[in-house]
Amino acid sequence: MKTATFGFAIVIFSVCSAIFLGQAPAPASGIGNPLGPMVSGTDFSGSYRWLNHQDATLFTAAGAIADWGGIPLNDAARLYALSWSASRLTVKQHQCMGYVPPYTWMSPGNHRIWEERDPFTQRLVAIRYWGQIAQVDRTIYMDGRPHPPAYAPHTFAGFSTGKFEGNILTVTTTHIKRGWLRANGAPQSDAATVTEHLIRHGDTVTILAVVNDPVYLSEPMSKTSVLARQPIAPDAWLYACDDSEQIVGRKNDYVPSHLFGQNPFVREYAEKNNVPLLGSFGGRETLYPQFLAAVKDTAAAEAEAKAKMVPSGPPQSSRAPDPTPNDGNIHVFHVGGNVYMLAGDGANIAVQVGPQGALVIDTGAGKLSDQIVAEIGKLSSKPIQFIVNTSFHADHVGGNKKLQTAGADPSLMGSFFSNQFADAGQGATVIGHQNVQTRMQEQKPPWDTPPSDTYLEDRRRKYHNDEAVEIFPMPNAITDGDSIVHFRRSDVIVAGDIFTTTQYPFIDVRNGGSLQGEIRALNFILDRTLYQHDEDGGTWIIPGHGRVTNEWELAEYRDMLVIIRDRVQAMIKNGATLDQVKAARLTADFDVRFGQTAGPWTTDMFVEAVYTSLKNPPQSATAK
Repeated sequence: MKTATFGFAIVIFSVCSAIFLGQAPAPASGIGNPLGPMVSGTDFSGSYRWLNHQDATLFTAAGAIADWGGIPLNDAARLYALSWSASRLTVKQHQCMGYVPPYTWMSPGNHRIWEERDPFTQRLVAIRYWGQIAQVDRTIYMDGRPHPPAYAPHTFAGFSTGKFEGNILTVTTTHIKRGWLRANGAPQSDAATVTEHLIRHGDTVTILAVVNDPVYLSEPMSKTSVLARQPIAPDAWLYACDDSEQIVGRKNDYVPSHLFGQNPFVREYAEKNNVPLLGSFGGRETLYPQFLAAVKDTAAAEAEAKAKMVPSGPPQSSRAPDPTPNDGNIHVFHVGGNVYMLAGDGANIAVQVGPQGALVIDTGAGKLSDQIVAEIGKLSSKPIQFIVNTSFHADHVGGNKKLQTAGADPSLMGSFFSNQFADAGQGATVIGHQNVQTRMQEQKPPWDTPPSDTYLEDRRRKYHNDEAVEIFPMPNAITDGDSIVHFRRSDVIVAGDIFTTTQYPFIDVRNGGSLQGEIRALNFILDRTLYQHDEDGGTWIIPGHGRVTNEWELAEYRDMLVIIRDRVQAMIKNGATLDQVKAARLTADFDVRFGQTAGPWTTDMFVEAVYTSLKNPPQSATAK
């Protein structure tokens, strides 16, 4: 079951919500109690409208740039917000962006809360929430089930569990997409955890929410909202949002943003409201009364505000937890249709199963290949028939030999194709771009089991396991041999290292990679994705590393690279050297999410690849 029809019986909702997160519904956790815990507390059921909240004039996309006082933004978040342009809302993937908690409670439409109970025992399973604007469909599980693994998809509603503490309902939410603390540029990252406390007084519900965000906040942020219960349930509950072409002729690699220190609207709010500019920039210091003394010296406060408009201080590494399991085991996750993700041995592995035998995308680093073969055997009783390599990098092809040996390709046996390479049909057939084969054979010594079935410029297509499978070469993205794979009926795209949720893209310039080709490849994928509603659900994307996503996260990744490209290009046009570009820290607002100061792929290496790509672009990377 891929999508939930909202008119289904209430029992179905919990199943659909869990399947939306790519897993079967988890059982209650009570030991020796298969019914789950007996839960009772305040009944919040009813239809509501928001009555008031501390950002009362700032719901939806309202609010001036630099109206962030009282928000404990860190330096990276402030730079992110100062570069944000409201015209980014015209970009397709931003037009129907969903609402994250606690921002959801600020939406101006109708809200509904109801209970979901087991039909036989009447025990409380979950508290459900529906928000009209963006059609937020949220389940708060009350039966003790655990949160999903870190590599599971995120949604705008997140994954919520609740418990009653006296007359207070306390809700903990994880697995939330990147959203807004305030929709005038102040971001909430996808690493945030939100804790909400709901208190009912008659027909009024007070909500105290606390956001813990290791990426963009220097300390927890609290926010309050008040809902008023409506005596008569309203009729308006839907919100039909489909993106469209809003600016004719604009290229899909254009993302509106402001260069550091060049936002023309930065002073409007402060001057209109007679607020010190330093105070309007937010930060933990603006939460405390001592801040008043810091702005009495007008000249010093102005100088400090100007300094905050550009990066300063040492480079930062990512503060987001790595969702990749690293416990020596292979973890299997059902993504959609016939497709599963296997994580734990280097790059993510995708497996399509069915009556013809498994089709495997990438084989990992080769350290846990025996476990991988065993897990694939649990998914399919047929041997591995095909292996596709999206790249020649070692963490994608390290398991080629063992997985190839464990398989068989009966389609080659007895045909003239069997004469084209040794042992044809005796193991799985390895497929890849010609440059993957070439690069693997060029290594000294040559790497084991390069692709024997290759292609060049056009897509490679198969009909396998009752599903159309398309393999698209992506020239000059990460390397000159990258590919993506689209399982059309399952609606799953395997992106390889063209997209990762854990780091900046590893643009291998020496082997044909380029920033331009990388952005073009991301837009190629976005041309093939759909969302179910408001940038949630729809086409699932398996990245080379990190968690399962859909188009929202990939579009955010594209946006980031376009913005960084424009910043570097602007400095190049002014004659800047590579060292000057590195010193300017043009990635500072994204480093806390994707950067690394040490290891095999640092931020400095990424910036150098961007600079080199723009100064000396490969010919195919600049082709339209």
